[in-house]
Amino acid sequence: MRRILSSFVELMHLQSEMNKLFEALQEIHQDQGQPEVGSAPPYDILETPEALLVMMDLPGVDPATLKVTVTGQTVTVRGDRRRRSREGLKAYHLMERDQGAFSRRLRIEGSVNTHCAEASCRAGVLSLTFPRVPDRRGNAVEVPVKVQE
Repeated sequence: MRRILSSFVELMHLQSEMNKLFEALQEIHQDQGQPEVGSAPPYDILETPEALLVMMDLPGVDPATLKVTVTGQTVTVRGDRRRRSREGLKAYHLMERDQGAFSRRLRIEGSVNTHCAEASCRAGVLSLTFPRVPDRRGNAVEVPVKVQE
C-alpha cells in the first residue's frame, strides 16, 4: 500500500511539473506576437511588506515617451532614447550607449493590486510601485445556503 501511495505522489508531482512547462510554453507563444525591441534596460524588483517595487535604469530617456502597461503579471515598459545629432561629426569611433526605441517585459509575482500601481521617473530611474493585497487563497469562506421551497 505504501508503495502505491508513493507512486501516486510521484505521479502528482510529475503532473504539476508538466503543467508548469505547458504554462511557460504558452507564455512564450503569446510573447512572440510582441517581441522586445532595442535595448533591454536593467531593472531590480524589491519587496516590502506594503508593496512590490520595480526600479529600472533609463538614463537619457525622455519620461514623456514612457508607456507602462500591465497585463496579468506581465509589465511592459516602452520608451525612446532619442538620437542626438552632432554638428560637424565625421564618424563614431565607439558607440556603446543604446539609442532609439526600446521595450522591456518583466514578470511580477505575488498578490499585488495592478489597478493602484504608481509610476514615477526621477534622475533616469523609473520607479513602479504595486501595492500588496492580502492573499486569501486557502482561507475558509462560508457560503450561505438559501432554502428554496
